[in-house]
Amino acid sequence: MKTRRILIVLILVALAVLAVVYWLTHAGPESSPEENTAPDNSTAYVETTKIVRKNIAEKITAYGSVIAQPGKLQTVSLAYEAQVNHVLVAPGQLIKKDDPLLEIAASPATQLLVNQARSAAELADKELQQTKERFNLKLATNQELNAAQKAATDAALQLVSFEKEGADNGGMVRASSEGIVANLAVQDGQVVPASNALVEIIAKNEVEAKIGVEPENIQAISPHMMIALFPVNQPASQKISGTVRLVTLRINPTSRLVDVYVTLPTDSGLLLDGYLRAEILRESPNALVVPRSAVLPKGDAWQLFTIHDGRAMAHKVGLGIVSDGEAEVIATDLKEGEAVVSLGNYELDDGMAVEVAP
Repeated sequence: MKTRRILIVLILVALAVLAVVYWLTHAGPESSPEENTAPDNSTAYVETTKIVRKNIAEKITAYGSVIAQPGKLQTVSLAYEAQVNHVLVAPGQLIKKDDPLLEIAASPATQLLVNQARSAAELADKELQQTKERFNLKLATNQELNAAQKAATDAALQLVSFEKEGADNGGMVRASSEGIVANLAVQDGQVVPASNALVEIIAKNEVEAKIGVEPENIQAISPHMMIALFPVNQPASQKISGTVRLVTLRINPTSRLVDVYVTLPTDSGLLLDGYLRAEILRESPNALVVPRSAVLPKGDAWQLFTIHDGRAMAHKVGLGIVSDGEAEVIATDLKEGEAVVSLGNYELDDGMAVEVAP
């Protein structure tokens, strides 16, 4: 009887253990298949656009001013030191031939030189006469006579030169040709050394434009190409077409830009030293063009992604003209009609699995 009771207890314990095990393995809410599946982050969702081949252009804007053509300035100067009594013109003034520019007088130093030249001429002439008399009396040689004649001639030429230049009494300095006063280097009362510039004159048709272009844009400009110019201070003015005369090969140390010289039409009507805005059209015909968003910076270069067999493929490209949300790409491993990633490319790495959004 005792043995049977023990057997029943063991059976009950075994059943209790089985019940606990069952509850532990089957009790609680069931997990859904989605919760038991780990998310897969290795696939990127992207949008693509096809590469097209077409012409692309951008407008480059630069600024500059109207200047006198190098080597075309006519400099007015005097061969003697003079004092400026009155300045009769102003910078930018249009003048005609023989118009008065300055009223001048010989400086005290010049007056002294003129008097010395006059005295030297008189003395040399007297010496010549005496030498001739002595020569006639056989008291002077041919060599002495020749020397006296040369001294008299030189002294006379020196005096004539001063008188011809007006150094003996001053007077008016007049324009030798029609033009524009480009620069006035003197003022009333100033004493000007010999050969120093007094006035600089430029002919109306001998002005040009000098514009400063950013160094990265200089490859788009070449001699003989047309450039549109607009006076900055005259917004309603019509466009003026200029022709590139010279593209310099240095960066201006003051502006940090590259100087470009542009020939103007003779009837441009532009004012000397006036400010200009230049518009230069940079074109690339038959270029490979993609959306600008498809091209990403990669170190000091650029890259974009295409898709092959469901995976992203990186391409190193050159970036050309950028205009209106489009970009020219320069690469040998891309072709027209090929799909490039235009959205979602910031998350991509080379070889990464991708899925194109419908």
